[in-house]
Amino acid sequence: MTKLEKLRKEYKSWGRWYYHLVLDSLGDRNLFNDRDEYVNGMNVVAIGQFINRIGVIQFDWMRNHGHFVLLATGLECCRFFDYIRYRLNARLVKDGFPPLPDKWFFKLIRLESMSELVNAVSYSARNSYDARKDILPGGYLWSSNYLMFSEMNELVEYRTVGETGTCGMIRLLGSKIRLPESYKVCKLGFVLPESYILRTDDGTMTKARSLYSDSKDYTYRIFRDYETYRRTASGLGETWSPSGGDVDSLIGNILNVNYGVKDVMALDAGKRCDLAVTLCLDYGLKVEDVATRLRLSSPMVSKLIYSYSKKHRKAQ
Repeated sequence: MTKLEKLRKEYKSWGRWYYHLVLDSLGDRNLFNDRDEYVNGMNVVAIGQFINRIGVIQFDWMRNHGHFVLLATGLECCRFFDYIRYRLNARLVKDGFPPLPDKWFFKLIRLESMSELVNAVSYSARNSYDARKDILPGGYLWSSNYLMFSEMNELVEYRTVGETGTCGMIRLLGSKIRLPESYKVCKLGFVLPESYILRTDDGTMTKARSLYSDSKDYTYRIFRDYETYRRTASGLGETWSPSGGDVDSLIGNILNVNYGVKDVMALDAGKRCDLAVTLCLDYGLKVEDVATRLRLSSPMVSKLIYSYSKKHRKAQ
């Protein structure tokens, strides 16, 4: 039995619960090469969740991978992945691209607590923002993000599955699967996530939205909760480091929370050195960027990193 077969067997034994399903990254390869392929990807999610009867809390497609926060059994998650893989692979081959790698799989993480569930939703939402920084999460159509604290769903033009008709849906979906007639299909040709995203028991809002106290809380967790974002990425085996304005915001947060100051120069040299090590090793910032922002020399920061790493290795 191969490693992937053992992993699949383990996943299948897991009961119904909240899970974070993360597709393997394809690196430089694309899952989606144009808008039509993205549209297909959105419809694949709609069909996959329907035929496997799983609850989708949040999902986000990126160019070369995807994140899904689900309420399902491990077996249902495996079947959901199998369907996604089959449909995406078929579309890539049809469009003249190489098939997906044989070992392309996914990681399934059981979300043990409410805080882990919130972190997974925030992490998924943040990923789509990082993929397209020019589009805010509220307008990101290749995910369920726009349902979060947004009335955009009231503005999107759509027809229901019932209004589109059987033949029309077969053409749009490339499948004879009959989705519920109440599902909404937008003008771009994909089923809107609001049709099937899991809602609270009283139906007043999506389950994902109910995890946040308000829009300010949601925004903070996506754009300012860097420590949680870094930990979540590490737990998934992914790498993440802030860039651009995120770096300034991160440093500002650390200065405020850890040191009680607003300006880097309010720290003595020793504390600036400690901060330099944290930014380089914990957040993956480049030595030159850290040196510039903390007003230290690049050789000094490099020596600090070397000394810390050497000391840490000896301690182990």
